[in-house]
Amino acid sequence: MDSNLLSDWLTHINSNRPNEGEFGLDRLQSIFSKMIKQSLGKKTIIVAGTNGKGTTVEYLKNFLLEAGYSTGTYTSPHLIQFNERIQINGNHVDDTRIVNAFKKIEKLKEDTRLTYFDYVTLAAFDIFASEELDFVIMEIGIGGKHDPVNLINSDISIITNIEMDHEKWLGKTREEIGSQKAAIFKEGKIGILASVQMPESVTSLAYKVCSSVFELGKSFKIEENLSGWNYILKENEFDLENLSYRNLNVESAAGAITAFKLISKKEIDYRGVIAKTFLKGRCDVVDNFIFDVSHNPASVKYLVNFLKKNFEHQNFNAIFSSMSDKDNRSIIKEISDWISEWNICSIDDDRFNSSELEASINDLTGKKVKKFDSVYSAIKNGYHKDDLYVVFGSFLTVSEGYKAIQEIRGEHSEKN
Repeated sequence: MDSNLLSDWLTHINSNRPNEGEFGLDRLQSIFSKMIKQSLGKKTIIVAGTNGKGTTVEYLKNFLLEAGYSTGTYTSPHLIQFNERIQINGNHVDDTRIVNAFKKIEKLKEDTRLTYFDYVTLAAFDIFASEELDFVIMEIGIGGKHDPVNLINSDISIITNIEMDHEKWLGKTREEIGSQKAAIFKEGKIGILASVQMPESVTSLAYKVCSSVFELGKSFKIEENLSGWNYILKENEFDLENLSYRNLNVESAAGAITAFKLISKKEIDYRGVIAKTFLKGRCDVVDNFIFDVSHNPASVKYLVNFLKKNFEHQNFNAIFSSMSDKDNRSIIKEISDWISEWNICSIDDDRFNSSELEASINDLTGKKVKKFDSVYSAIKNGYHKDDLYVVFGSFLTVSEGYKAIQEIRGEHSEKN
């Protein structure tokens, strides 16, 4: 593979995947050792969990940049452009650097077959290691134990929450899923539990492995009221009052504040950073649409709470697509009281099944269902009508929704 085009490489790394028996981190260790000769940053932080990982990374990145630290971030999946995944000081790494990293991996891997995530994660490692960064924050893709990010001996490991998702790979109970995610805790390092409802499998391993553990509800707390929320860190006798509610969840902000206080003594404008922190696809209001990447019952519950706080007594139409391996019945139940009409959109994924979704919606709600051949068609149908629409169900659905808005706005501009 000798192309210099990122698009060619993304097609290449998505093929020739390992067989089921070939997964695991052992096969990556030799490539990692040959490729990475120095630390990724002076300090590294890994973030795992079911929901809120990307939000935690975004908050912590912004705190560190506010303090003047050089910072690399690795997240997944991307919404619009692949380069979103690897950022240095908040800027997307360019195609050339990513392609050069892929070329290096291709030479070093020999006969080892790598997953898409293996390639991308190793590329992020290579790019960060060449930068002499103060901090590197890396988001686990799925689980934790077998995720390539877990090759890093992180200084701090954060788990946001544990909910039912990806059961096929991670387990059928929260305890089983928790044990997979808890594998990111490192011997003698710091663990942060950014949820008050952690499975015992997570809590017990954290206290067994980590030198110190910070638990939401114990070591640090959140106090919520109608006008805002307060943060309290007991050990440091540190608190922040009347922080504003944003479109991002407060647990992620609290976990990020805790991590920042543990790795830096600098004073920053927390309130200002929280107020300006924004993440595309998280309760994002655009025209008469609300875009949210929620794709499991727990994340949909947060979306519903956002609607309650900001759109009380209003009903919505749904633009919805979800994969058949998700708990779609629970997702539909969670938000059904807020939805007047369901619009199901076809998306380019083998796991999408329009008939199954329609049957579930009919069975659970009895409400009107329209079917569209694309997210674009559904967005165009609802664009600038009096109705409000919630676009959710998967990253792919929301990504296509943003692209549709951009295209439709262009069409309107041309007409005017």
